[in-house]
Amino acid sequence: MIAPKQLRFSSIAWQRRLTIYPRLVLITIAAAFVIVIMGGNGSDTASGRVGGDFPAFYSAGTIVADGNIDGLYEPAVQAAAQVELLGGEDGFIMYPYAPYVAGAYSAFSGLPYRTSYVIHTVLMVAALVGALILVRPMISVLDRWFSLVLGIVATAYPIFVGTTGGQNTAFTLLLLAAVWRALAEDREAWAGVAVALLLYRPQYALPMLGLLFLGRHWRAVGTACTGASIVFALNAAMAGPGWISTWITGVRPLLKADAEINAVNEIAPTGFLHAVLGPDSTIATTVGGAISVGIALALSWLWWKQRLDLDSRFAITAAGLMLLGFHTIYYDSSLALFALLLMLDRRLINVGVTMVIWSIGLIQLVKEPFGASPLAPVVLAIFALALSRLWHAQSTADERVLPIQDS
Repeated sequence: MIAPKQLRFSSIAWQRRLTIYPRLVLITIAAAFVIVIMGGNGSDTASGRVGGDFPAFYSAGTIVADGNIDGLYEPAVQAAAQVELLGGEDGFIMYPYAPYVAGAYSAFSGLPYRTSYVIHTVLMVAALVGALILVRPMISVLDRWFSLVLGIVATAYPIFVGTTGGQNTAFTLLLLAAVWRALAEDREAWAGVAVALLLYRPQYALPMLGLLFLGRHWRAVGTACTGASIVFALNAAMAGPGWISTWITGVRPLLKADAEINAVNEIAPTGFLHAVLGPDSTIATTVGGAISVGIALALSWLWWKQRLDLDSRFAITAAGLMLLGFHTIYYDSSLALFALLLMLDRRLINVGVTMVIWSIGLIQLVKEPFGASPLAPVVLAIFALALSRLWHAQSTADERVLPIQDS
């Protein structure tokens, strides 16, 4: 039989291990990253091409820096700008964002490609850490075990790929965390600023703005609309007053081609069903669209009625945002992070379930035999799980409140 004192020391020892081990894992990953970057030249390394999707952003910044904003969405122009960035691979990686985002990436154009990629990756890692820091006060398990949670989160396959693969999902997480924290502290104007910054991905910013309106967060909506006006002006200054039409016209054929190429990476209901049933399937469009509309209506009802606390509403919303559009790549399943952390914190799922979900992220590696992303149904299941568990927990808590009796 172990004495209480021994148990106490054992507990302290394990706390230290669960703090130190994740840090060692992250340091090891960082060291491996440095070793890979230092080997090879340009976009080539001993382990293959470096940068993931970063060539699309780097080349877009280069096109803008060269003063060729009119050719930003021309396939030939994008392909020519990426010739030296793809390590001999054919084709090019599509750049689909608004002109002002390319303007922001033009800051990288004066730097060597590899240096730019390293800086971008460091910024995305900082954004991921910043997102966790922002939501730390709302999630006690994160506050207590920050290093452990950071280690688990950073090594989750979709988040790892999004962070190191030249994408900006971590920045999206940071902005959503900023919205959540600002609303929780009744700083609605800052929530509006975060939504305005999120407009670089309008498929997330516009639904978030609509939900804030339904939730009657008027100051946040007003600030976000002001920020949207500034974003519009920036784009107009770069690409002219008709920039929206130019952008949509230029991106539409690129998105169609990319959807076919990236079919095995799609997690949005419509995109996933098109991968399964074919790109021209009417059933895929109808069923997938119906699922997305149903999720949008559920989120709208939650914010309008406010039957759940803010933390629950926001966590469910973050898990649902990626399912509202027609085109979402698997690394954006990272947005389910907040829902999983909140459910774990409230003991609506246990550590075992959490680690199973972490492990399931790896099934994206075997996407080819499926012909579609195996993560798509998992993401939908996480949204449904968060909605049902958090709703049930709130309903149970309400039932436990005794009515006030007149004496």
